[in-house]
Amino acid sequence: MSAKMEYKGTDVEEAIGNACAALNVVREELDIRIISTGSTGIFGLGRKKAAVQVSLKKEGGREQRRPVQEKKTSTPRGNSEKPASDRQPSPPKARAEQPADSEELTEEVVGDPVSPEEMEAIRADIAKILQLMGCPSEISMEQDQNNKVHAKITGEFVDILVGPEGQTLDGLQYVLRKIITRKFPQKVLFALDAAGFRENRMGELQERALRLAQEVKETGKTRTIPAINPAERRMVHMALQDDTEIRSRSVGEGLFKKVLIYLPGKGRRRSPRKKKSGEKSPE
Repeated sequence: MSAKMEYKGTDVEEAIGNACAALNVVREELDIRIISTGSTGIFGLGRKKAAVQVSLKKEGGREQRRPVQEKKTSTPRGNSEKPASDRQPSPPKARAEQPADSEELTEEVVGDPVSPEEMEAIRADIAKILQLMGCPSEISMEQDQNNKVHAKITGEFVDILVGPEGQTLDGLQYVLRKIITRKFPQKVLFALDAAGFRENRMGELQERALRLAQEVKETGKTRTIPAINPAERRMVHMALQDDTEIRSRSVGEGLFKKVLIYLPGKGRRRSPRKKKSGEKSPE
């Protein structure tokens, strides 16, 4: 009987992918049982990973365990394939150096107008949530030139509502955006802040990105900014986009990803393995 093994990931697909990578097989060669689909928690708290239990399928009384590799296919002569001169050129390698989430560098979109009555309805929803959290606060509302609604919280509970690294504030903003999407038919852009945290945070991130970029230039080592939200990642990429000596890209899954700051080509090639004493070179 094939041994059953358990693998985890941020979601079920990642857990299965981790199993395939660890066992060096394709998905079709595994019997998969989902143990847990995982949970994002509430406001970033209580997050749980997805888990799956897998075992190798059997074929002809033996377990399947074939290495995963790409098949090289040769094209026979005389076929109808277009000559090389007619083929579309491959994208330049430089594209690989662009941020993985390059859409973060695009211009801000414009939302639909929100009426004063709708603004008040949004303010009332925020007030109700804060009241239920035991953190009643003052809330001011305004709409900018792109029709984006900005809600700003002030009061004695600001530190609690911001949370570590702004995680609680990000969670509140996420929930309120979902509520607004369901409540209003038009496209409403919404941002939530507390006591100027967002503005101060953006300034700190910009300074941090520039400092880490300088360290990368001096040491050649990749630097990392831990998991941050899309708006903050966009700020980091924008702060570094004019620096031709370094690159930045986002990696990870879900809403929060980390940002890598590195030299072009760094980590793209694997250095040759050093020979052990007495080991012969391959012929």
